[in-house]
Amino acid sequence: MKKSLLVFIIFLILFPIQVKAESNNNIDWYESTKDLMSEYVNELNTSEWTPYLKYIKEEGVDVFGNESAVEIIMQLVSGQFTFSWKDCLSKLVKIFFRELTLNLVLIVKIIVIAIFCGIFKNMNDSFNNPSVGEVGYFACYSIVMILVVQSFISILTIGKTSIDKMSNFMQLLFPVLIGLLMSIGNFSTAAILQPAIGVLVGSIGSVLTRFIFPLITLSAVTTLLNQVSERIQIKNLGKLLNNLCTWTLAFIFTLFISILAIQGVLTASVDGITIRTAKFAADTFVPIVGKMLSQSLDAIVGCALLVKNAVGAAGLIILTLLCFAPAMKILSFLFLYKFTGALLEPVTDKRIVESLNGIGNVISILLVTIMGVAIMFFLTISLMISTGNTTVMFR
Repeated sequence: MKKSLLVFIIFLILFPIQVKAESNNNIDWYESTKDLMSEYVNELNTSEWTPYLKYIKEEGVDVFGNESAVEIIMQLVSGQFTFSWKDCLSKLVKIFFRELTLNLVLIVKIIVIAIFCGIFKNMNDSFNNPSVGEVGYFACYSIVMILVVQSFISILTIGKTSIDKMSNFMQLLFPVLIGLLMSIGNFSTAAILQPAIGVLVGSIGSVLTRFIFPLITLSAVTTLLNQVSERIQIKNLGKLLNNLCTWTLAFIFTLFISILAIQGVLTASVDGITIRTAKFAADTFVPIVGKMLSQSLDAIVGCALLVKNAVGAAGLIILTLLCFAPAMKILSFLFLYKFTGALLEPVTDKRIVESLNGIGNVISILLVTIMGVAIMFFLTISLMISTGNTTVMFR
């Protein structure tokens, strides 16, 4: 028996059998992996993303073309998605100057009325008749207040629409990411994140629009009324309202980020150890096919991880575009009010200048509110992406 085995081994050495691997194995593996990820993506509930993609396109910051959400995610998965920051920045600059052009008539009206107000002020100084100058100032300032209030209402509408769009989109994106987290084994993470972040995402928009926006409106009204007459001074009340808005925003942002930081620290480790244990059990205790099951689990989890990261990246891009277009509009208003106040300072009553600068400060608070909401949602998506990646790393 030993001699026969020795002869057989010598025969194999002297006359080796040539074995050729199929050249299409890598191609077949790539195609099967691509089909698996395509199946994952097609099963995602992304049909309700279409209105937000349409809104982005209408605002002039579209970087997706006419692709659907599924096509965008597949491009991100396959690495074929192209994004040009230069093109995006040029579109944002176009929005800024477009808004400047659209509101140029408003600013011209304010400048002309402010010049008349300066004329009445000079009449008051020349003829020593304060009643005539004060009446003329009140008439001009009333017209300025009407123009400012009209523009401020449109600014508030832009801000409220932006926050509502971002909040509603996050409520659509959050369940998709939670489902993908569970598909790669993040059951503990999903169980903890779903109620906590779900409540935060769902409530943050309503809290801001129902509490911060009235405070911002009241601050703007106080700023305008403070300059009606030198006898009425409520400047400190306006500062208090501005500070109250800032403190509330700081508290909300700090609370939100603190909850995010606490959520994903331990859960990713627990989920990673759980998946590693399941792989070890399948590899060790399942006879014959245990190794194959373990490798199949790796492939499935890897594909789901790629899809999750692609969905998260698509969500980050869409969220950024939902924020940037309204932010540029509000920034254009802020620039116009600050520029007009600086331009009119030598030629008109200082109270009009202070009112324009005060409205500019209020608009800056609104801009910070919108950017803060976008950053909070941005961090939320980033946490969910990194949590899944950490889980796979631990396994």
